[in-house]
Amino acid sequence: MTDALKRFILSRRREDGFIEGHLSSSAVSTAVACVALDLYGGHDDAVAAGRQWLLEHQNADGLYGDSPESPANLTATFLAYSALRNIHADDVREAEAYLNKTFGGLTFEAFKAGLLKEYGRDLTFSVPLLALATASGFFPDPADAWRRMPNFPFEAAVLPESWFKYLNLPVVSYAIPALICVGLAQLRHRPNKLRSLAVKKALRVLVGKQPEDGGFLEAAPLTGFCVICLCAAGLREHQAARRAVDFLTETQRADGSWPIDRDLRLWTTSLALDVLAPSLTAEEKALYRTRLLAAQTKTEHPFTRSAPGGWAWTTYSGGVPDADDTSAALIALHALGKEASEAVCKGIEWLLDLQNSDGGIPTFCKGWGKLPFDRSCPDISAHAYKAFTLYENALPPALRRRVLRAKQRIVRYLRRVQRPDGLFVPLWFGDQTNPAKEAPAYGSAVVLSHLDGADLPFLEKTRDYLRSVRGADGLWGTVCVSARCAAALKLDGAFLKPFAERPGSLPAEPIGLYFAHLWYSEELYAPIFLAKAVRS
Repeated sequence: MTDALKRFILSRRREDGFIEGHLSSSAVSTAVACVALDLYGGHDDAVAAGRQWLLEHQNADGLYGDSPESPANLTATFLAYSALRNIHADDVREAEAYLNKTFGGLTFEAFKAGLLKEYGRDLTFSVPLLALATASGFFPDPADAWRRMPNFPFEAAVLPESWFKYLNLPVVSYAIPALICVGLAQLRHRPNKLRSLAVKKALRVLVGKQPEDGGFLEAAPLTGFCVICLCAAGLREHQAARRAVDFLTETQRADGSWPIDRDLRLWTTSLALDVLAPSLTAEEKALYRTRLLAAQTKTEHPFTRSAPGGWAWTTYSGGVPDADDTSAALIALHALGKEASEAVCKGIEWLLDLQNSDGGIPTFCKGWGKLPFDRSCPDISAHAYKAFTLYENALPPALRRRVLRAKQRIVRYLRRVQRPDGLFVPLWFGDQTNPAKEAPAYGSAVVLSHLDGADLPFLEKTRDYLRSVRGADGLWGTVCVSARCAAALKLDGAFLKPFAERPGSLPAEPIGLYFAHLWYSEELYAPIFLAKAVRS
């Protein structure tokens, strides 16, 4: 790691010690928040500032991408148009023409068919998009639109959460608030006495999942969708709506925009500490160990009902423990010199309890394998493998045996999902230039890095794949991906040193995904990845 990289990463330390970069502002978040606050009322200045940001961040073609660096896409353009069309119609003529052409018309049926085609059987995003358009007056007969959009069975949320994986719900596990709110809005326009009996209990479930600051998952899109649908359901004055609006107003940036999530400070801190630890003093290491252990969940989490022991991506109350952040925290603690303490063992057990029947590790919940962001994935599975490996020899015998079995199952899973040419496709990172929006070089590098030292012949195909897709300029596309690939192949990172010497001027690289291919960039990704690949 060069001195420039170390200085840059440490310059992002907050007063509380957590290392936080900068998430790109998001057209998707900003548009949803604007529509939500406009429908709720009383926040004209915030809405005007958000709309102005959208106007100033149109792509050259008049359309919108998720981040300012992203090429145009259907979702961002649809949402920005929805937020602007009533006030700034002349400024979104290109967006209107694009949507008209893409959907084959601006009718409800055309939009419904187009969005369902775009997102397939995962209704997590397509139906809330239809709900947003309907609630904001997009269609001439909103009551008819509410009745004809796919039904969200909000009453399922009142059942024991252990049943959810068997119910074939139309949304991913972390979108239960949207399931409730959209379903309640639909119920108002297609009344059903039997379903109405579940309304009060469903609202109690919603409140129980809402964090102290009001932001579901600390995310403006999910929180905004809930506000929109609670207003459409006649529940504008409900405490869940009020608290969600408070979150939206508190998290708007000075320039009028919203990011895709409030921050990734716990995730970026863990990633940074993995590379910074050797250069920290004993006192600094002890302080960071204390901070990371304090951020570990100590009780059952109200959002997913997961047991204590995991870590989320942020220290805010809306963060939800997940496998990637838990693995990162465990790896960082090991780098800081933490032994297999009771807290570490709880983290290991938390990961073990999450393992799916296919041997892979999902993000949030075990057994929800039918929709994209609930399935096992190679990047997170390999990350857990590394966390297990670092501690396995120091674990109590019974726990060590569980870890060894889990690692064997992860290996079998990885062999099954490896593509014929040796690559692995990650879940939470993508490539905007790839026709399928997949990032096989990145995913392959992640798996290879986390399984470093394992005698697994099938990984040689992964190395061959990475060598074969290296560009003539010596890079694998972006700086972030090139750094990960170079580190995975254990190359001399001298060819990356020019980038490492100017970390503050590196271009934003939207390779991160939220869900449904919502792209974001994070300022610290490239410097941290470069620190792994470039020697001083």
